[in-house]
Amino acid sequence: MKLEMRCLKLQRLLTAVLFLMPLIIFSPAYAAEVSASVLPATMISAGDGTITITLKNTNEPAEDGSGTEITDISILSSMPDIYFDTEGSSIAPGESKSFSASCYFSEEMLNTSLSFTVNYTEGTRARSKDVSVKVLAAKASSVTLTRSASSKQASPGEEITLTYRISNTGDAPITLTSLVDREIGGKDSMLKEKQTIEAGASSEVQYVYKMGKSTVTSEPTVTYKDTLTNEEGTASAAALTLGMVNSRISVEVIQGEATAAGVTFTLNLTNNGNQKINDIKITDDLGNRVNPEAFALAIGENRQLTYNVVTEEERYVTFSITGVTTSGDKYEDKTKSYVVRKYIDPDLLGIQFTAAVTETLNSAGSIGVRFDINNTGSMTMTDLVISMEDAYTDENGAEQTKLTEIYRTDTVPAGNFETTKTVYVGEPRDLTFVVQLNDPAGNPYTYTAHIKAEVLGVRNVQETDDAQQSAISTLGAAVGNSISRALTIALIVLAVLTVISVIAMAVLTALERKQRREAARRRAARERQARREQRNRDSLS
Repeated sequence: MKLEMRCLKLQRLLTAVLFLMPLIIFSPAYAAEVSASVLPATMISAGDGTITITLKNTNEPAEDGSGTEITDISILSSMPDIYFDTEGSSIAPGESKSFSASCYFSEEMLNTSLSFTVNYTEGTRARSKDVSVKVLAAKASSVTLTRSASSKQASPGEEITLTYRISNTGDAPITLTSLVDREIGGKDSMLKEKQTIEAGASSEVQYVYKMGKSTVTSEPTVTYKDTLTNEEGTASAAALTLGMVNSRISVEVIQGEATAAGVTFTLNLTNNGNQKINDIKITDDLGNRVNPEAFALAIGENRQLTYNVVTEEERYVTFSITGVTTSGDKYEDKTKSYVVRKYIDPDLLGIQFTAAVTETLNSAGSIGVRFDINNTGSMTMTDLVISMEDAYTDENGAEQTKLTEIYRTDTVPAGNFETTKTVYVGEPRDLTFVVQLNDPAGNPYTYTAHIKAEVLGVRNVQETDDAQQSAISTLGAAVGNSISRALTIALIVLAVLTVISVIAMAVLTALERKQRREAARRRAARERQARREQRNRDSLS
């Protein structure tokens, strides 16, 4: 019984195999490959695109070139207004052919599979294949740039570290191409190389800036490319001012007149910087304190101090200012020097200075001047210099004066002395002379004297006119005796010059005529040549 059951199953199996054998043997495999593509592959919003479908005949051609062709090609779409021109197309074995159609992709069509049915005949068999394409909806690139600084204020030469953070908040990767912060890093990119930032990721770039001598503004801009749309974009960060720490106390020093009690100095101090300065102390050139107690100056605040200096010998007074800024830095500054000398009682001094013309202005532009200096005081003066004041125009066109030294001597004892000098003045004008000298302590004094540079005396007009008439009469008699001889010579010279000019005119006229003839010959030759060339061109045409 079991044997019979096994034989029955084997019989049924053989029957099924015999039934399916023709289908296995005679069912041919597809010999065409179908693919589809779309451009653009991604779109931010609705727009036009192109769908391309490609068929490849994978049948092997025979040795004689014959083989199974693909014909009767048609492409159907479930969407309206999409047409593929396939009429009369065929594909030989081993070859392929593409068919394209324009399409408007609406917002609803983005991120949706679009199906197409490709019908064709392979030899004598009708075939059909389905393909699909999808246009991805790309979100517009979204990049943010932020920047932070290790400090917003610094002294010249101090370093500030700036950190730039670029965040990709879009849906597609971006490629950073440049990062520029002009006042910080110049016009070149701060990126060592291009960087790719994935969607949702961030990247940081650090730059160390050394503070110069002025305040700068950081306004960075990053340039990037969207890897989906291949479009470039930029992002910027808000401006950030990096201020230079400016600790500065301006000092105005007013030096008073010398008295028996000394010289009083007035110091006006103003905080013109951007830092409060504490523990301010002022000392003179000898280290003496000007202000007994230290004080502070807020931004814009001022303080006035007075200080008296007494000395028995020449002294150059300077004032040193020290303090501490709110940032903990030391502040140091120093004024210029001011000369203070031993006080001399003005009642012990007296100088009289005068000038007088001793020689009239001559043809060379010089005059003689006598200078009188009378020391009526009881002290010997020193370093006397007599100068003349001259006016001139500087390079900016402004009128200026300068002193031209005429005479000097080391000492001027009590009493009167004089000196006479020749002075060049050029032309009649008012003159100012200046004498400068010092008292025994070195204090300077200046005195002036004024004179006129002109011809001395008064001219008698009648006597001058009579002399001129007499000179003219004498000259006329002398000229009358020789005028006939001079006239004869002049006529001869005039005749010779006339002959020379006639000869020269004739030569020039002949040369001009010759040049005209030569020019006419050259012009005629050019015209003949032009006519010959025209005849040659006409014969060739």
